[in-house]
Amino acid sequence: MNKVTQKVRKLIAHARPVLCGEYSTDGSLVFTAGQDSIVNVICAYSGEILEKYGPHITATGTAIRSMAASSDSRYIALGLNYERIIIHDRSNKNRKMEQNVDSKGVRVVLFSKNSNYLYVCTAKNDKDKSAVIKYQFTPDAAQILTPLMQVEFEEDFKCAVLASDDSQIWFGTEKSIICLNAETLENLFSEDLNAPVCDLQIYKDAFVCCPIADSFNVFFYSMRELADIFSIKVHNRVNTAAPHPMINLMVIGGGLDPKLVAKTKEGNNVLTQYYDMINKRIILEQEVHAAPTHKLRWSPDGLGLLSVSEDGSIAINRFGEELLQYKWENDWTQ
Repeated sequence: MNKVTQKVRKLIAHARPVLCGEYSTDGSLVFTAGQDSIVNVICAYSGEILEKYGPHITATGTAIRSMAASSDSRYIALGLNYERIIIHDRSNKNRKMEQNVDSKGVRVVLFSKNSNYLYVCTAKNDKDKSAVIKYQFTPDAAQILTPLMQVEFEEDFKCAVLASDDSQIWFGTEKSIICLNAETLENLFSEDLNAPVCDLQIYKDAFVCCPIADSFNVFFYSMRELADIFSIKVHNRVNTAAPHPMINLMVIGGGLDPKLVAKTKEGNNVLTQYYDMINKRIILEQEVHAAPTHKLRWSPDGLGLLSVSEDGSIAINRFGEELLQYKWENDWTQ
């Protein structure tokens, strides 16, 4: 093997910034959503948009802040910027389930792996604290979402990720990282990072990957020891970090404040950077988007990479199988 090949399919899938993106459990589909209040279901191999839902218009707003697909890809849960959860049933396009969460808005929605539960993080406002609510999800019952328990917090939530065995949920807030027992919502661990935590991912079922833009660092927390174990210093403001599920490769999406022009001091476009996690060095840089990247996600087979951006574009990168045997001494090719 001399080279790692890749094919990038890029499309303008949204009219406004794309905040959410994830693969289906089997890797055949990509789900994206964002501030234009549209959800796209896309073929992960061809890049074809297969289904479109929305726009989702409420009395107070339309932007989708969070999205989660059930493990069988039948249901898509959406957390809107204000007041509401919406769940689409992909087996019946005319069926749309809704749940109000007062006027605080939803920052995170997350299905359990068995799809029996939906975890929801509400926003904080002048009168109320933020909250993590655990719902029983029974799509065929009269009451689709039944609240089981909730815990309140003083901070606004940014993101969350669930352990593969449904045992722990890790949350990123405006300044902290928090771990709760997924069954009881007992607080297991928290650490004040004094910086926003905008993206979290599970790495090899043992660690939580936590990029911090302000410190140019990606931290890895042990799910067993409940402590940060190691970190990788990066060369850009890192909004999202995606460690590869099988090999020691990490991809980061960086960027400037979206209110600024998407150029570095050197005049280069915002970059996606590939890091050798062993030697902690950059092995490839790509100009994928014209604005900051909000989410990077690897496919389950480790050969697909989804990237969604502030500029409304998404990119699906498909690698050759030689990537899985990559040993860092070989060349890359576009």
